Amino acid sequence: MPTKKNNKKTSTKTAKNSKLNELKSAIKDYEEKNLRLLAEFDNYKKRKNNEIDQLIKYEGYDFFKSLLVILDDIDRTLELKDVKKNKSIYDGFSMIKGKIISLLDSKNIKPYLSLNEKFDPELHEAVMVKKSSKKPNTIVEEYEKGYNYKDKVLRHAKVVVSE
Repeated sequence: MPTKKNNKKTSTKTAKNSKLNELKSAIKDYEEKNLRLLAEFDNYKKRKNNEIDQLIKYEGYDFFKSLLVILDDIDRTLELKDVKKNKSIYDGFSMIKGKIISLLDSKNIKPYLSLNEKFDPELHEAVMVKKSSKKPNTIVEEYEKGYNYKDKVLRHAKVVVSE
């Protein structure tokens, strides 16, 4: 027959094993939680580094986009008859245009061709559709040039597409 002393030892041993199992389970839970937090933090760091890389890569995106409007105005000015007649004004605007174009070029901002190309919604914005002798979805007129900034579209070309 078991004695009280043996029962007490067994119940103490059982209680200790139970407590030990609880502690092991808690440790395992904390380890899993820690591992998940480390993975989340690692993903967060990667995401932030990618965002920073994109910000650095496309620095000045909005500024250059607004500069294109000025370049368009200069192009329209150079088309005016009065400006064409006055050589000094024409040459002055041409010089400014050249400097802006060389600035854009130095930042890897380049216009892309649209006229007579197939319409591509990634590059073009159709403002009108027009009957034409050209194949359907061919660009027949260009209202505004499109520009790429490195590997990204800075501004979509505004075009007229054939039916």
